[in-house]
Parts: sequence; C-alpha cells; structure tokens
Amino acid sequence: MASPRTRRVLADLKPKDENSKCFECGAHNPQWASVTYGIWICLECSGKHRGLGVHLSFVRSITMDKWKEQELEKMKIGGNKKALEFLSAQNDYEHSASLQQKYNTRAAALYRDKLSCLSQGKTWSPDSSAAGKLPSSAASSAARSSSPSAGVSKSKSAQSFRNGGGSGSGMSNGTGYGSYQSGYQSGYQAGFQSSYQDPAIKNQTEAFFDRVQNENLSRPE
Repeated sequence: MASPRTRRVLADLKPKDENSKCFECGAHNPQWASVTYGIWICLECSGKHRGLGVHLSFVRSITMDKWKEQELEKMKIGGNKKALEFLSAQNDYEHSASLQQKYNTRAAALYRDKLSCLSQGKTWSPDSSAAGKLPSSAASSAARSSSPSAGVSKSKSAQSFRNGGGSGSGMSNGTGYGSYQSGYQSGYQAGFQSSYQDPAIKNQTEAFFDRVQNENLSRPE
C-alpha cells in the first residue's frame, strides 16, 4: 500500500501535464504508472506494459503499491506531456505504433536513460548517453510499416493523444485498442483483455480504484 506521503505526491501530480488521462489510450482517471517513463496509464494498458518486461517498463499502482523515492522522482520529472514531447521529437517513434514497437526504439531508450539519470541527480545529454549510440533506422522502419496509422504524421499522433484519442490515431476516446493488439499474443494478455473489456467488470474495477484512492487520501499520517 502506498504511504500517505506517496499518495499526496501522486495526487498533486495527477492534474498536471496531461496526467489525468492514460498516456497510451486516452482513458480518463488512470490508476497505474509506468515509472520507467514517468507516465500515467489505465488498468488495461498497465497489463500491456507489464507484458513488455520490467527491462522496458516497470509498472506501479498509484494506490496499492509501495513506492521508492527514486520512483517518485521519475514521476515528478516526467509526466505524460513531457514524455510525449520528447519521444515524438525522435525520428524512430510513432505514438500510434504498438507498444512492442515504440518501446523497443532508440527514442524510448534515450528517455529511459534521461529519467534514470535525472532522478539520481545526475546531468544528462543525448550526446553523452549510451542509448544515443543505438541504431534507430531498423526500429523506425518496422514501427512505421506495421502501424495502422503509418500515413499519419507525428504531429497528428501527438494531437490525437491530447484530444483523448481519435480515428486518426487508431484509437477512440480511450476505448479503441485495435492498434495495439498485434503485439500481445500471450495467453495472459488475451485473458486479461477479454475479461477487462466486459463493461460491467471494467466499471466495477474503476469504481474500486476510485474508492480506494479516496479512502487513502482521507486517512491521516
């Protein structure tokens, strides 16, 4: 369970930097985070991030997990808006690509390294980063050729995220996840997505997270 201080810090960050919606699909009131990128994600997308492996994305619950100080620092330094701006500025990142594709890029490696360094109080630059020496052309080609929105510009992908999804990005207001399905074929992911897509289960789950968060925030130290 997150400590009272952790809950206060995260509650303060949530209304800022477009953190009040899922970085991946635009769903409102995300209750999970990928600490690796300092981004806020919904329950369904948290399962997808876990499927990437902890070397690419380390997932924490906003209310149910214990947080280390460096993990909180990554969330303070990061945020959905900053992550999108940094990643979209790189030539091998497409926000509408599958998670497997976009988090196996030089862009994602650079941002992981940046947050890791800054959260430890170290200086960082792309020129000195070991991740900057990774090749980007192969990953970029795969992401663009396989993406359902390969013809959509980066600016449109970023704008679609800010507007909560849309047909141009292969997503629709946090409920269209078709652009991600090809990267997740394991039995765990299939079962997780199937059960969560049931509207009754989804509503009950989100109501539970809202109730737990409100109860935790009201507790004294």
